[in-house]
Amino acid sequence: MYGKRLIVLLTSLMTISQVIAQETKRPPAIWGIAKMTFLVSDMDMAREYYGRFLGFDEAFSYPSTLGTVVSFKVNDRQFIEFIVDKQAKEKKRLVSVSLETESIAGMQQYLESQGIETSKVMIDGAGNETFIVRDTWGNNIEFIDLKKEGLHRKSKGYFLSERRISKRIHHVGLYAGKIDDKDPFWVGIMKCGEVLRYPLDKSEPGVIQYLNFAECTESIEHYSPGNENFSHPCFLVDDMQETIYTLKERRGEQKIGRPSIGKTKRWLLNMTTPDETKVEFTEPYCIK
Repeated sequence: MYGKRLIVLLTSLMTISQVIAQETKRPPAIWGIAKMTFLVSDMDMAREYYGRFLGFDEAFSYPSTLGTVVSFKVNDRQFIEFIVDKQAKEKKRLVSVSLETESIAGMQQYLESQGIETSKVMIDGAGNETFIVRDTWGNNIEFIDLKKEGLHRKSKGYFLSERRISKRIHHVGLYAGKIDDKDPFWVGIMKCGEVLRYPLDKSEPGVIQYLNFAECTESIEHYSPGNENFSHPCFLVDDMQETIYTLKERRGEQKIGRPSIGKTKRWLLNMTTPDETKVEFTEPYCIK
């Protein structure tokens, strides 16, 4: 009898330990935001806005199931990419956000173990290994391993214009129907930590929330009330006043937004492209 009880006890402990291991298992490392891809109504407009006005070099293009992807380079690991769709203004313009991981197989296995449906792993038109899932609010999240033989890695050291208004994507704003402090995908599965939530009092509905990954400093921003075209890149700049003045000198027919102080107590600048896609700029430190 004692032996049977011991076996039952050990079996129960093993089951509990397996459950705990499953709950505490973490996804493979995310090393940063690799790129954002948007629909654009006209590629000449994209070249005018992101190329001439913001100063990013057009680096290369490659095929995709949605059409030709044209890539503008922010730095050696970050890109802004565009696919022409004449009806872009009437659609959700974000195609995908790409997060860099070095273990595509490990990430896919982890996500599927958490009940997330994933696309088939593939080599994209640029030569990188990728797959796509959808987050809680239907945004396409691409996991990507930037291969050394792929176009993105091959461009290292090239297409880095001194005219570019920023040298890094600081965070990505992503559409969310509401602020969910226990977001099933980002918090529950991706194990993102909360950098900031406003209001701080969690008994009040959230207005803004920043979530970060364990291995890097780049983050996901959610904002309420939700708008499916809220999704945007936020570019890091050292000096907002100099940024504004540079854009003023280049503006031509482009419109420049008015600077504001955000909830994080940093200078922000929000603008929109002719397609009404949001573009944001932030300083790296709080105002003094």
